[in-house]
Amino acid sequence: MDSDSEFPLYLTQDDPDPEYSSSVLHTPPAVTYTNLVGPSHSKAKTLRREPSALVDCHRILTKTFGHADYKGKQREIVEAAVRGADIFVLAPTGMGKSLCFQVPAVAEPHGITIVVSPLLALMKDQVAGLCEKDIPVVSLTSETSAIEKRNIVRDLSSGHPVNRLLYITPEKLCTADFLNMLTKTYEQKELNRLVVDEAHCIAEWGHDFRAEYRKLGLFRRKFEDIPIMALTATATPSVQLDIIRSLGMSEEHLVKVIHPFNRANLFYEVRYMAAPNPASQMADIADYIFTLYQRRERPSSGIVYCRTRASCDELSGYLRGKGLAARPYHRGIPAATLDKTLKEWSRGGAGKGGVDVVCATIAFGLGIDKGDVRYVIHYDLPKSLEGYYQETGRAGRDGSPSKCILYYSREDVVRVKRWVSSSHTKRTNAAEKTDGPAPSQRAMDSLSSLVQFAESTDICRHVAICRYFGEPIDMAVQEVVRKYCNKMCDICKYPEKTKRRHKNLSSEEYAATQVPAHVPRPDDDDDDRPPRAGPSRANSTMANKNNDTWTRNFRDNEVQSNHKRSRPEQGENQLSRYKKSKVGSSSATPSYGNKPLVTKPFRSAMNLKKPFKTPFLTPAVAVDQPPEVEVEVVEEERVSSPVLPDEDDVEIDVDVRRSSRPSSPVDLPDAEISLDVSFSQKIEATLRHEALTAIRKALHKVLLRGSDIEEMWGYLGKAHADSDARASLLNDAAHALEFSVHSMCSTASGYGRRTEGTVDAVRFLSKHWGGIVSPGVQQDDEDEWEDARAVVEALKEVCARS
Repeated sequence: MDSDSEFPLYLTQDDPDPEYSSSVLHTPPAVTYTNLVGPSHSKAKTLRREPSALVDCHRILTKTFGHADYKGKQREIVEAAVRGADIFVLAPTGMGKSLCFQVPAVAEPHGITIVVSPLLALMKDQVAGLCEKDIPVVSLTSETSAIEKRNIVRDLSSGHPVNRLLYITPEKLCTADFLNMLTKTYEQKELNRLVVDEAHCIAEWGHDFRAEYRKLGLFRRKFEDIPIMALTATATPSVQLDIIRSLGMSEEHLVKVIHPFNRANLFYEVRYMAAPNPASQMADIADYIFTLYQRRERPSSGIVYCRTRASCDELSGYLRGKGLAARPYHRGIPAATLDKTLKEWSRGGAGKGGVDVVCATIAFGLGIDKGDVRYVIHYDLPKSLEGYYQETGRAGRDGSPSKCILYYSREDVVRVKRWVSSSHTKRTNAAEKTDGPAPSQRAMDSLSSLVQFAESTDICRHVAICRYFGEPIDMAVQEVVRKYCNKMCDICKYPEKTKRRHKNLSSEEYAATQVPAHVPRPDDDDDDRPPRAGPSRANSTMANKNNDTWTRNFRDNEVQSNHKRSRPEQGENQLSRYKKSKVGSSSATPSYGNKPLVTKPFRSAMNLKKPFKTPFLTPAVAVDQPPEVEVEVVEEERVSSPVLPDEDDVEIDVDVRRSSRPSSPVDLPDAEISLDVSFSQKIEATLRHEALTAIRKALHKVLLRGSDIEEMWGYLGKAHADSDARASLLNDAAHALEFSVHSMCSTASGYGRRTEGTVDAVRFLSKHWGGIVSPGVQQDDEDEWEDARAVVEALKEVCARS
């Protein structure tokens, strides 16, 4: 596949939208996946219509939607649409799938396009966006008023509808009354297309609580010549076939567009927990968010996915008590409050007010167009690998590096497996009625694949995901593997550390004893269905109680009743309201200025040496930013924490020009001194040359003048290399290490600290070489050993290339 013809994975600095382009940190180069053989789409044998509206479509794209041109395969999809093809589109979140049906719908000279969407939040967001562009669009849901419903019915019954798009739930579409109402529109040739957005719901959800998705094939049987477009971001090959079959899509008229699954800018990490403790887990999440804010010197947008509404409420209340702009999002909260949360979150994350963190069930996020989400955290284990992939895909849609953290315990695995298994009879019966595949087995298979993904400490996270979705990847071909992951997951970046932490998980036998045999099904909001008519008195009482709680929760200076925390004023600027803070205090708020950040000594705070590193991504040209803040660690009572990474995002001030210890001078041989990405202006060239020289001197002293040099060069495979050859290799290694430091920093002060850490890691080799290259050796300070191993890996790569 030609990479320039695919949906782009990253925005470029030339992007016409400054709101997005200004937020791009690094833009990785375009990647062609040579292992994906053959065309990325199949062509229909025949098409129903002639391409008479392409010029109109391009005009709508530019004038109405404000885009300069199509991206990737959007043009091919739109062309197939105006010619009447059935179209199946599989592309990751953020690839512009909605435009593929919105542009043709608006460009048609007359008629209406029916859009089936699974979630109310998704429909609200898209309808609001289209209304802002003065496009005639309506939605028919449980929240549509009686007056609006009458207007919609009158418009459709006329046979010549004025509205160009109608968003509708599958429950409404599949009713006999609605299908009969469409008949007159169809007879007048004003029914243009059926669009099924988030089409994976047919296979993933249809057998459980969205049986109506399995009934969408009724549309094709009633209106057999009306084109159908199905779009999704998550579908294995078997699910793709299930979607096409269920919708009755025509093989003769079918066009398939499949985009590569890899999201190269996301850093995947699994945090292993034994006998998880909610208090310590919430503390760790707060710790991670605070250190991220401190490193970026401003708030960042994020999502924390929780399985239950209670967890959303508890976690968001906890984070608010720590001074974070966090809100819950689930169907137990009034719709008006949810709309307010969504609007405030959409403008949050930039230090200008709003909501920065949403603690949500999986009902949140589908179709949300926000590019600067810097992290997605899974508080619990999701129920499927498809769900995990789609939810993490809401991070980093602007192409900038973002982090995806999954909290994983075997106790939680037992709990989720019992939930999935308990629905076996119900799902099987539903599948038999609709002549579908065995959904319960598919659900268990997907959950098992997710567990295997989390349990693995050998297979790259990116590769594991793409393999699951059917991409053929040979782990033996390192060139292909590196295209999928350039140290952008915990397994590839910290292999030994990840394996050690995995060993702290509870045994499967012990975990099974910690979970009750009967586990109630959670209120996880998968469906976002309108509530069934006539709730019981008990349920009504409980719902009113919950609503009362969250009515109080959203008043000024008041939070959940069991917490005594003050809530920051909404109108106050984020940066100013976080001044003079102590992270460990529930009454204070964090600071991003030059004042010290005080944090409780959670596990990561005891080792606050380096921030999360964005490895080996080509840096964008940037100006110097304010110096990074110093960190004062206050010795308070330790809070018990699960086994978690301690590579979080706080740096300690170090000057690269300062010699931390006396050493004998080293005369460096003459060599070409050229800097990688020398065009970058974020770090002064003079400082970079000094750093490169310091790293070269350390390498030469340890590997050319040390006592164990022959053992070292033997391990590196260069035992017979002469001194000149070794000096040349060390020069190349110094360049590689300096470039790594440069890629991981955005300020001069941070660059200096990382350089000093790299020099110390090189010196560390002379004292602990045997332990560094021998697996399983116990260490007191994991960070020093990991840094030293990273230097050895860089040396091995350089020597292997020579």
